[in-house]
Amino acid sequence: MKNLAFIRLLHRQGIEQSLLPEPLSFTSVLTFHDAVEMFLIVTAEHLGAVVKDRDPFIKRFFEGLHPSSFADGVELQGQYGIKRLNDLRNGFKHTAGFPGPVTIADMKADTAHFFEENTPRVFGLAFDDIDLAAVVQHDQTRTYLKRAAQLDSEGNRLEAMSTLAVAFEQLMTEQVNDADAPRGLSVYSFGKRLSGRGLRADQLESFLYEPDHASRRGTPVGIVWAREHTQTRDATQALQEGMRLMVLGVDFHQYQRFTQLTPGVSWDYSKPEVTPIFTVEPGYAPNREEFELRGHEVSGQAPNRVVLNKET
Repeated sequence: MKNLAFIRLLHRQGIEQSLLPEPLSFTSVLTFHDAVEMFLIVTAEHLGAVVKDRDPFIKRFFEGLHPSSFADGVELQGQYGIKRLNDLRNGFKHTAGFPGPVTIADMKADTAHFFEENTPRVFGLAFDDIDLAAVVQHDQTRTYLKRAAQLDSEGNRLEAMSTLAVAFEQLMTEQVNDADAPRGLSVYSFGKRLSGRGLRADQLESFLYEPDHASRRGTPVGIVWAREHTQTRDATQALQEGMRLMVLGVDFHQYQRFTQLTPGVSWDYSKPEVTPIFTVEPGYAPNREEFELRGHEVSGQAPNRVVLNKET
């Protein structure tokens, strides 16, 4: 399941690459081919087949795993589409034959068809049912992701999206608060995390209020300071968050999309057990695709975070 989860994650990466402008979209061909080849290798291992490395790509797997060549084999579907993908990949990689947008769209469709048809044939489950949480090494994050998937399957998408938001929040907090680091802060912390729960400008203004005096002109100093303080605090908080995301290798545009499509998360510390509090905009109604994309993004970030911690 861990191998299949990585294959599905790789396929999702290929889809995202295919949506980029040229020439950035060209690399999707290589990613699609890698995902298909890894699937075929995992299939051979799962069936206990021995394929000949020297055989051409199509013959090696589509014929080598066929029941006519292997008693416990399977008749894989989508051979011609994968042959086109293989030819395109070889031409792109070895002769700099750049693919066009129509070709990339065809390869995306052929690859999706291949996985949808063959995953049930070989492994007995739908490709979309492969649990991406299997690639996450962080236990608590993986638990949140599995819980989110369960909630979505039960029809509770709002709580499912909220659970994804908690999973990402917890994952980022884990990188900032490192118990083994000096003062409990990792190299990714950039100081203690600003909570954003400070006093508002109007509250500060009320504390610093000075009665008007006939000799005073312009805005009172206390009010000016209150406004500058809150603006500086908000900017520092945004910069701190941005720096953490940057050094952790998180795609900032994906992060923005993630925060826009998941509920805001704050924490209630007044109870014996700290509980999350969610806020959403009026009319918030995420669809199935938006839920799956946000889950992919958390799964895609989680393995990298673990690697960074180990290197530290």
